[in-house]
Amino acid sequence: MSKTVVVDSPVGSASYTVAPSAKGQELFDMVLQKHQLREEPLYGVQYTDKKGYLAFLKLEKKIFAHHIQAGTSFQFRAQFYPENAGEELKSPEIQYLFYLQILDAIRKDEIYCPNELCVFFAALSLQITHGDFNEALHGPALVDVPRHLPPRVLAQHHLATADWQDRIVRTWQTQRGVARATAVLDLLTIAQDLEQYGVTYFEVTNKKGTKLWLGVHSLGMDIYRYNNKVTPQIGFPWNEIRNISFNDKKFRIKMTTGGSDFKFYAPRYRVNKRILLLCVGNHKLYMARRRNPAAYTGSGVAEDRAAVETKIRNTKTILQSIRGDLETSHDASKATREDQLHADQERQGLDKFKTMKKAQSGDANKRVTEFNNMTDSEA
Repeated sequence: MSKTVVVDSPVGSASYTVAPSAKGQELFDMVLQKHQLREEPLYGVQYTDKKGYLAFLKLEKKIFAHHIQAGTSFQFRAQFYPENAGEELKSPEIQYLFYLQILDAIRKDEIYCPNELCVFFAALSLQITHGDFNEALHGPALVDVPRHLPPRVLAQHHLATADWQDRIVRTWQTQRGVARATAVLDLLTIAQDLEQYGVTYFEVTNKKGTKLWLGVHSLGMDIYRYNNKVTPQIGFPWNEIRNISFNDKKFRIKMTTGGSDFKFYAPRYRVNKRILLLCVGNHKLYMARRRNPAAYTGSGVAEDRAAVETKIRNTKTILQSIRGDLETSHDASKATREDQLHADQERQGLDKFKTMKKAQSGDANKRVTEFNNMTDSEA
């Protein structure tokens, strides 16, 4: 007898009828058809397992052979992140779905975003949804402040709702004439430079038992201190990694350069399977992008170099203006750990890619040794 499953996406929910023996691929294909998409290697169907952990359907496995939590709905979302969203996400439909997923993660503070950029993204999202600001049609009440800004940002400023609405609307007006598709890619292009964009974190330990974070992303895997999920301490790019395997709680990473294996411990078997699948999938995509770069470039929304440089300058000016305005109402005592870490990086002239390069610098064996020797006092 057929079964009905619900799959949520950033644009709504839909029901699908599947056979009890249907495989993940069949449901995935139906979801793609529903959204008028072709094959999307970055996407998958997510579910919550019986232990409450998130996982993705294996396409070759029967849907109901997975350990799915009763009563849960499925989620259509990106499992892997593009290195360059503007190049890899080819269709406007998938660009828009990915934009909604990233914006939602920023609003929930799952991806740390500085305050002025949160305001700018709120304005961009209004441009995407409503087009150019029109005073006769778009009053301040259109801006639902709690929906557009993370609670952290609201808590750090002594501003009334009307004040936030005024600031967001003024920023929205700076985007006049920007087409919807362009605004979507503008937001994604900026967001992909945020420190926590595209990073999936897992709690791990080294052989000393030191609690740390493993961050898996499109360019490799990084190790973070337990009190700092912003700045990677040690990194291994995918081109240094030859093989990944695990036995029970122990992971073993073999390097292309030989030498010592990178070993870490993760506490939960089912989570460990997800770590492995995420690592293997990202590694394959990383290598495929470099073997055939033409297959991962060209979204159809192109701007000449002069236009891009002008846009960068204008965006910097807008962000500086928002930042200066917000500083007058900022309550420094409400700053979070992430705010402090981001500010420290800015003072040092560092960004996401500079810190990543620093974490990956030096001999791989020395980085493995450094990881093995990390203690709780450091982490």
